[in-house]
Amino acid sequence: MKKEDVISGVLLMGLSAVLYTQTLVDPSEIMFEDDIDPMKYPRMLIALLALLGAVLAGKGLRLAGTVSAVPIFSRRTLSVMAVLFLYAAVFTTVGFFVSSFAAAFAVAFIMGWRRIPALIAVCGFSMVVIWLLFTYILRIPLPVGTLF
Repeated sequence: MKKEDVISGVLLMGLSAVLYTQTLVDPSEIMFEDDIDPMKYPRMLIALLALLGAVLAGKGLRLAGTVSAVPIFSRRTLSVMAVLFLYAAVFTTVGFFVSSFAAAFAVAFIMGWRRIPALIAVCGFSMVVIWLLFTYILRIPLPVGTLF
């Protein structure tokens, strides 16, 4: 049994339960003009998080006596955490496009992707696809920010 995987999986499932309770609001308060429930997408992501937590916990229970040489906290892990905290802090001020592009670029760079032109293209393409998905399919507006 790998205790780290079991603990992480159980914590992810617990986090999913807490996040799910945050989506339980009166539908009449948040319905858009064309009766689209904006909580469907977050609930789907929360269910996916719970499922992956269960898979991780199950994997940890199946593996017996395996020791991982990968440290839990490294400079890379702490750097990604710092980028994500900064992203959360500036998201509403800077807006979706700039903050998401910068965060995706920074995380990919920290994780070792060094082909800068390809990285810029992938980050830009991803932001456009996410914007199209939210705007035209889910009909959920993304924050534009107060600076831009």
